[in-house]
Amino acid sequence: MRVHWGIIGCGDVARRRVAHAILDEPNSQLVGACRRNTDELAQFCEEFEVPKSFERDEDLLHDGGIDAVYIATPVNLHLPQTQAAAEQGKHVLVEKPMAMSTDQCNEMIAACRANKVKLGVAYYRRFYPVVDRIKEILKSGEIGELLSINFTTAAAFAIAPQQEGYWRVIPEQGGGGALMDIGSHRIDLMLGLFGPIEQVRCLCSTNAASYSAENCVSAVMRFRNGVHGNLQCFFGSPIDPDEFTLTGTKGRIVSAPLNGGTLRIQTESNVRNEDHPPCDNFNLPLIADFVAAIQEDRVPLVTGENGRDVNQVIEQAYANSGY
Repeated sequence: MRVHWGIIGCGDVARRRVAHAILDEPNSQLVGACRRNTDELAQFCEEFEVPKSFERDEDLLHDGGIDAVYIATPVNLHLPQTQAAAEQGKHVLVEKPMAMSTDQCNEMIAACRANKVKLGVAYYRRFYPVVDRIKEILKSGEIGELLSINFTTAAAFAIAPQQEGYWRVIPEQGGGGALMDIGSHRIDLMLGLFGPIEQVRCLCSTNAASYSAENCVSAVMRFRNGVHGNLQCFFGSPIDPDEFTLTGTKGRIVSAPLNGGTLRIQTESNVRNEDHPPCDNFNLPLIADFVAAIQEDRVPLVTGENGRDVNQVIEQAYANSGY
C-alpha cells in the first residue's frame, strides 16, 4: 500500500527536505500541498509536480485521496491542524517542536488516539547512524560510566521581520526562540539516549537582537540516572559548532559536527576517529519509518509522547529561567 501525502505549510523545510523525502520514499506519493500564498503555492506544486493544490488546510484535509499529512506550519497551528487531520482520518507527522505546550501535546495525542491514526514528530536526528554508534560505544563500556553530556549549537537567524520563517522568534507563533527551535532537537536526543530528565536549571536572554524571543540559552539538566546534561543554543551566530560531547569515567566521545556524523573516541590509551554520515536528506529516514509504521500498524520511532516529553523539559527550562 502506497501512502498518499499532503503537505500543510510549503515553506523552507518543506522545500529543502520534506517534499524531496516523500518523492524519494518508494512507498510514498506526494499528491497535495497547502499554502495561503497563491503564487508561492503554485510555484511549489510546479517544482515538485504536486497534482493538487489547496489554499485552505481544511480543503486538503477533506480530500479523500490523502492518507497522511506533514504539518510544517508555525507551532501555534500544530494543535488545531492535527486535531482537524485526525478527525478526517489522516495520519499526522508534525514538525518540531510538537506544540506550544505540554497540554497541547496531550490534546494532539488524544485526538489521534481517538481517531485511530498515527502521530509522529519530526525529530529526525534519532535516525542518524552516528547516534546508533554512540549507543553501541556506551553499551560496550569503552568510556566507562557516563558522567555528563554537552550540546552546543547555533544558527545565524538572519531573517528579517517580513521574511518567511520570522515567526520562529515571535513567541505567540513559535512558542519561544532558540530553545524551542534548535534546542528542542538536542533535548529530544538527550531523552532518547539517556532517559527522563528530573531537574532543569536554565538562563535565557536576548542579546544583540531586535526581537523579544530568547536567542541565548544555557540549560543544565539532571537525568533520573544521575547523569548531567548541558545545553547551549544561540540565534545570531554564523558559526554552528554542532558539538555533542559525552564524558565518562574512562574517556569521552565527541561528535562535531553531529550533522556530519564525525566521531572522536578518546580514552587514556587510545584516540580514534570514525565517520558515520547521515542520509543526504535528513528527513528521508523519518518519512520511511512513518510510512512503515502505517503499513505495519505500529508506532513510529518518534511518537507524540516523545514530542510531549521534549515540550515538558522546555516548559521546565522557561519556568526556571523566569524568561
